[in-house]
Parts: sequence; C-alpha cells; structure tokens
Amino acid sequence: MAAQYAFVMKGMTKTFPGAQKPVLNNIHLQFYQDAKIGIVGPNGTGKSTLMKIMAGIDTDFTGEAWPGEYITVGYLAQEPELDPTKTVKENVMDGVRETADMVERFNEISMIMADPPEDVDFDALMEEMGTLQERSTRLMPGRSTTSLRSQWTRCVARRATGQSKICRAVKNVVSH
Repeated sequence: MAAQYAFVMKGMTKTFPGAQKPVLNNIHLQFYQDAKIGIVGPNGTGKSTLMKIMAGIDTDFTGEAWPGEYITVGYLAQEPELDPTKTVKENVMDGVRETADMVERFNEISMIMADPPEDVDFDALMEEMGTLQERSTRLMPGRSTTSLRSQWTRCVARRATGQSKICRAVKNVVSH
C-alpha cells in the first residue's frame, strides 16, 4: 500500500485585496505524516498566511489545499486573542483548564499528605492520586506520569492545535 500524504497543496495562490502581487504564488506542497517541515522567511512573506490556509482558517485563495485522510490541522495564533479582563496566566490556564485542575488537585492532595489531619483517609487520597496520574497519561500520551506538576505546560500548544499530527510547533517570529 502506498504511503498517504499528510498534506497536499497544488497551485495555491493567495492575494490580498489591493496588493500589487500575490503574497503566495503557485505554491505546491506535499509531505508525509511525521515529516519535519520548516517555514522560514522574513516578516511579511506569508508564513502565517500559509499556516492559516493549511489549518483551514483562510479559505480565500485559488488552487487546492487539503489535509490527508484522518489528519487534522490546528493553528496556534502568533498573537492569540485573550480575555482582556484576565491576566496572562489566567488566559493560559483557561486553555488548559482540565489539566490545570488536575495539577491543582494533585498539589492539594500532596499538601494534605504532608501535614495530615487526624481523620485523613490515606487510601482514598492515594487512589485519587493514582486516578489523576492515569488521566494525565491519557491527556498527554508518552509523558512520564511522575512529572504531573510540569506536564500541563506541555499541552498548551497541543490543545491549541487540536491534537494536530501535522503542526505542533509554536511559531516564534523575531523581528530585527
């Protein structure tokens, strides 16, 4: 059986209204699952536009672009829209709420066990910790269950990209 492409783009051109020339012109891409792809270029050359097209956010282009069968593509915005009434940490925590709540509960249990009240049920606390560890493994497969406190930060990009098999990297652009 021939390998399936994870993403295909044929003759894709993107022009912004009023622009003298296309920002992306006649782009052809195809790559396999697990390929490592880098999109490099100066500011304003269409890197983010290309990613938005691949994620299906921008559909105003000519040509073709599609993910392979069973492939989902997500996009983590370079400048995400945040709730202005919240701190940066609160905004991030909203994006990883389930994992953050698990970490908080894990830490609460750890504190109770470090200085237990007389009527503490250690068996129940240990069982709950085990359940939290198991859930963290399901949310973040391939990660060690011994580092639950730090794992929630690792899933921010994965959550934003919808568990994407293609783009899991956070784009970091530096202006010179």
